[in-house]
Amino acid sequence: MKQLIERKNRWMASHITEAEFPTPLSEKGLALYQAAQKSLTFEPHQALDSESSNSLTIYPVDCHPLTIRYSLVLANRWQNESDKEALIEYLTQIMFEEDSPAQLFVGFFKGKPAACGMLFHDTEHGTLICDVAALPVPNQSALISEMQHSLAAKAADQPLYCEQMD
Repeated sequence: MKQLIERKNRWMASHITEAEFPTPLSEKGLALYQAAQKSLTFEPHQALDSESSNSLTIYPVDCHPLTIRYSLVLANRWQNESDKEALIEYLTQIMFEEDSPAQLFVGFFKGKPAACGMLFHDTEHGTLICDVAALPVPNQSALISEMQHSLAAKAADQPLYCEQMD
């Protein structure tokens, strides 16, 4: 699992470290993202028998406008407004290749982006469910749970690890 997490973090960093002219704000966003990753833990995913609600309409991120929506939702994990701005600058730099190991998803609630998450695949080590977040709304924890459940259902039959929320 450690190799899987390290590979995901290298892939996430590559959008800035391999950019020809990264902005100072995107570099700050990467540093904030990497600092937050150090405190995360991952556990084998436990399938839940409970019914998941269908309040989210979930779309794969396959264009830049959805990347922006993903970034806006995930940046809400940070409280400080200047940190959020840096995270958005960083996350909107994510580029996808045909054979990308990551799949990003945005969940819409009542027509507005409200949740996000990532599946990061490695055929050798398994799949991570990570970067799951929801906007700070009254049903935030339910939206996070629904996104995790939906991503687990999309994962292939291989070891699956889920980021543990604080």
